[in-house]
Amino acid sequence: MRRRFLSCRASIAFVLSTCVFFSSRANAETLLCVEDVAGGLKFLDGEWQGVKFKVGGSQFAITATASDPLNYQVKQIGKDIVQFTCNRFKFESGALSDQMYCGGLGYGMVINFARLRYVEVYSLGYIEDDRSGQNTPSVTGGKCSTINP
Repeated sequence: MRRRFLSCRASIAFVLSTCVFFSSRANAETLLCVEDVAGGLKFLDGEWQGVKFKVGGSQFAITATASDPLNYQVKQIGKDIVQFTCNRFKFESGALSDQMYCGGLGYGMVINFARLRYVEVYSLGYIEDDRSGQNTPSVTGGKCSTINP
């Protein structure tokens, strides 16, 4: 009888931990974000100039990883590689931060879950004074929608 009771307790503990994992995973938001505006710097006519870029309509899927609901991946739709990894901050109260920062030095993304907007920044090119016209700093912004899988 004692062995059966311990087995039952272990089963209940497993079920509860599984429920906690899936409920915290379910609370993680998944976003689909679409490029809306773009601009930056370009070396033209012998000098760096501010320019407006054509919007290419890039789309990004922003999803929490299966192993950690606070760890997100950003993938451009149609590409298999992870463009950015991000960590969403969780306050002591249990509330999640509205904004999340992804990427690193010179290249990254800021995502706002409350406003459903993002900004992607690429800052290299100008810093190195690359005058080839092939390495242009840019700022791209877009809007997001929450997706319920």
